[in-house]
Amino acid sequence: GEKPLGIFSVRKGIVKLEALNEDGNSHTLKLVGAGGLLGYRSIFNGDNYKNSAIALENTEVCFIPKSEVMELFQCHPELGLKMIGQLGSDLDQVESKWVDQIDKGAPARVADALLFLDEKFSHTSWTRKEIAEWAGTTTETVIRALAQFEKEGLISQNYKNFTILNKQKLMDRSGLS
Repeated sequence: GEKPLGIFSVRKGIVKLEALNEDGNSHTLKLVGAGGLLGYRSIFNGDNYKNSAIALENTEVCFIPKSEVMELFQCHPELGLKMIGQLGSDLDQVESKWVDQIDKGAPARVADALLFLDEKFSHTSWTRKEIAEWAGTTTETVIRALAQFEKEGLISQNYKNFTILNKQKLMDRSGLS
């Protein structure tokens, strides 16, 4: 709900962009790692921040004030094209995730989440709750799906870690192949 004063660039770590629904349940919208940006949509559309950013591990961010961001775009118009490309990529990801939420069952979404988290953030440990927030399901459903995937030999797991043992079969379960 705060007015945006600039853009945040993640230099190190992982930041979760989270939305809360009316019941107070959190939903992970985006995970941003090193090199990623936060707050740019609010800067350009003039809205207040709608979501919260939460560091999931030790994180370094660089704050770029709005005046400097605008000056950069005025002096270097090619950055505007890059930003449009970034917005397009963000929209593609959101649309894809939205369609998956509608079309796929919970186990397939959990498989998707595991593949995504392993590909983009393999060095990070994930709680069952965090996997559930990314997959758009409940923690209990994630626990059941992980147990089933382990029984099928697709993954091995312990408290906050999982290892994909059979990526192709997990992709089959997610509907990606």
